[in-house]
Amino acid sequence: MLKEIKCSLFKKQSINFHEGLNIILGDDDAKNSIGKSSALMVIDFAHGGDSLLEDKSGAIRVMGHHRYDFSFVFDNKRHYFSRSTDVSGVVDICDATYEKASEISVDDFRKMLKDFYKLDQCESSFRFLVSPFSRIWGKGSIDSDHPFVASIKESAGVAVGRLVDLFGHSVTVAAEKKALEAQRERKKLISSSMNANIIPGINKTKYKENAVTIESNSQQIENLKRDFTGALTAYEALFDEQLKALQLKKNELSLSRNEVQNKIRRLEREISGITPRLVANISLVAEFFPNVNIEKLEQVETFHHKIGGIVKKQLKDELVVALEQNTSIENEILFLDKSIQGALASKGTPDDLFARMFEIKEKTDRAVLENGFFDQKKNLDDATKLSVQRLDVIYSSIFLDIEVKLNSRLKSFNRVVYGAQRNSSEIRIKSANSYLFSSPDDTGTGKSFAGVIGFDLAVLSLTYLPFIIHDSVIYKNIEIAAIKRILRIISSVKAKQIFLSFDEAQKFGAHVENLIKRLTVLRLSHDDLLYTEDWRETK
Repeated sequence: MLKEIKCSLFKKQSINFHEGLNIILGDDDAKNSIGKSSALMVIDFAHGGDSLLEDKSGAIRVMGHHRYDFSFVFDNKRHYFSRSTDVSGVVDICDATYEKASEISVDDFRKMLKDFYKLDQCESSFRFLVSPFSRIWGKGSIDSDHPFVASIKESAGVAVGRLVDLFGHSVTVAAEKKALEAQRERKKLISSSMNANIIPGINKTKYKENAVTIESNSQQIENLKRDFTGALTAYEALFDEQLKALQLKKNELSLSRNEVQNKIRRLEREISGITPRLVANISLVAEFFPNVNIEKLEQVETFHHKIGGIVKKQLKDELVVALEQNTSIENEILFLDKSIQGALASKGTPDDLFARMFEIKEKTDRAVLENGFFDQKKNLDDATKLSVQRLDVIYSSIFLDIEVKLNSRLKSFNRVVYGAQRNSSEIRIKSANSYLFSSPDDTGTGKSFAGVIGFDLAVLSLTYLPFIIHDSVIYKNIEIAAIKRILRIISSVKAKQIFLSFDEAQKFGAHVENLIKRLTVLRLSHDDLLYTEDWRETK
């Protein structure tokens, strides 16, 4: 737990904390700008937060950058640290006199706090888990309709994920989520590869056409083998290693020629101001499609990356080179044609018959390849749907567990604060991306914020959440009788810490006033501010 915060610019130099409720108490006139919210921001800063650095109070602007020393106690051992507003990304590890012994990054400090607070069973980072529960004016986490979001921009899905993690259910969904993410990544890879023409892109209609082609061509080959004299010799010649190597080389050159011609067209378009298409990430393509020509992809990718930074003259020079490459490839293909014809003649095989056989086989192989990619995509679609269904079933069970536990605590809290005749706030988690937190038939501002307080206390008691921070603004619209009961509830917390800024203690009666004063760790007033400087008149 947080034990102490010191600063040379504090009027009282040091603030000492204890288990349970720690109150930053304002005066009975409820004066603003005396440092209550700033003190809470410092507490958040000591827990690795960064909102203090936005300097909405003006402390840094007026007093300049400064340092905060703070200590924690975990397992009866004191740990000392120091963090400055100008080098906020570094936290000093100190001795008992706050002399620097070493330093760590603020990220490593947050990891250390996560370990100290025994949150290591959660997948999320320390700040991700605790930030929404630091409800400080100006920090952005005071929203009675969305009590577990860190900011107004945070999506409902992220907030629900936080709640699942805090309740210890991340492990339950981790394996299925990992499988689903991998499937979606591969679906995205296939789609982007098809869009970039790296792998064949076909639809269901083309798939059916390919199936017909495969069946028909296979039958044609069988017919040629059976019905034509010498056809078997021709078919066997197709697999002569030397002849096959020549034909494959010709096919490779034909592909290269197509690529160079495509490059020529792209260069011509680029010279005219048309941007080429981006291609999929080569390493992912290689992982998923090991038979893809990586060298070809690298050439294409290199070409695409070069486009953005070269001038038209360079484009024209590259176009000249591409035209020369095209001519060279054309000559090589002509040479190979002659070599193939010569090899066929030496075997006594008509070259037109061989060409026909090879054409049929080539079309069949291409159809098989295209349908293979289509099957992979369909299998991934089916696997993704199954994963989503399994995840929905898992989530349904988790959401029911969380709802039952939280709503039970919210009802108990409401019964004490308002009585059984008034509806309590409740949470309904509709899906992994949707939830509703409300007070049915009771939408007053005070009741809504009381629901937030009840929610925070429920999460504090049901999960590993180590502390909550509440600014006095949360309590402003709640009726006095309700606040008195809420204070009695939160003052009973012992094992964890609650940091609360509060004022107007006198109006709650002698008993509650004495309770507040007993738990006060810092008292501020119009004439007794948090810092030594007073800049209220200069704002």
